[in-house]
Amino acid sequence: MFERLAEKFYLTRGEKAYVLGFVVIIVIAPLVALVVMAGLAAPYTLAIEPANFVYWVAISGAISAGVGLYLARGWMGNLGMMGLARAVVGSVVLTLIAAVIGGSLTVPFEGTLYAPLMVVSAFIAKPWLAAIWFAGTFGAHYLMSVVEEERAFGIGREAHRSATSQLSTLSRAQLYHRD
Repeated sequence: MFERLAEKFYLTRGEKAYVLGFVVIIVIAPLVALVVMAGLAAPYTLAIEPANFVYWVAISGAISAGVGLYLARGWMGNLGMMGLARAVVGSVVLTLIAAVIGGSLTVPFEGTLYAPLMVVSAFIAKPWLAAIWFAGTFGAHYLMSVVEEERAFGIGREAHRSATSQLSTLSRAQLYHRD
């Protein structure tokens, strides 16, 4: 029983990289959310006193970036030059989705409408912030491409299942028994 449970939580190299790509985006997003929101209250400074709203902005930034990457995952992680072009589009889509969701979580009605505009204006006003965000998204694209590379070479969980799935149950039990 514990072997099956451990097998469910076992991640291949590509799956670990895929999860790490999500972690990268989820870690960078609160920084971007706080800098964008700090630019509204006091421009060119990041002087924020600890309050529950500040914590909520950071948490909602992380949640929105994770959901945004999940929704834009089809654009990310593809191999080759076409994959890089798709990653550029996916990064923009991820940014807009994360801004809409984060704005909805922080300020429910006005945030949904104004958050994408605030993010774009913050990226124009502070190019270093845009560089950090897009470096994170392209890093996530690179990490997510490891799964595609595994699939291309026939390595990974799916490859093992497809090779043995054509055998009968008795053959699998005798040839590929578990210790």
